Amino acid sequence: MGTRAVVARPTPQGFTGRIFLNDGAPDVAMSVLRGFVLNVQEGDVEAAARVLIDEHPGGWIDVPDPDCRCLCHDAPPSNGAASTEPTTEQTASEAEYVYVLHPERLAVLVPGDDGWEGIRSTPWSD
Repeated sequence: MGTRAVVARPTPQGFTGRIFLNDGAPDVAMSVLRGFVLNVQEGDVEAAARVLIDEHPGGWIDVPDPDCRCLCHDAPPSNGAASTEPTTEQTASEAEYVYVLHPERLAVLVPGDDGWEGIRSTPWSD
């Protein structure tokens, strides 16, 4: 299994999102997520969040790209249906990274001593 990560949107309490299981490390995931938002969704961060979080409640096998596969439609796990419960700051304990789709930027979080800590942030536009 690759690097476990979560793609999420911000909430007043922290974040809510969906897992993705492969290539979740920042060197790959940040580039692919930025490309998805800027090129596929034409800069519409909320449209990207709807696709990545709302329309695919099982999460993702691959970081979304042209060949992406989700756990709810394309490749259900052999041990039963994928969970449709959203991943939050309280339930993301197995994730190594969380990518939060803020309206103005993409933020990368990692587990810290006192919860999730930001390690990187990049604006959608340069």
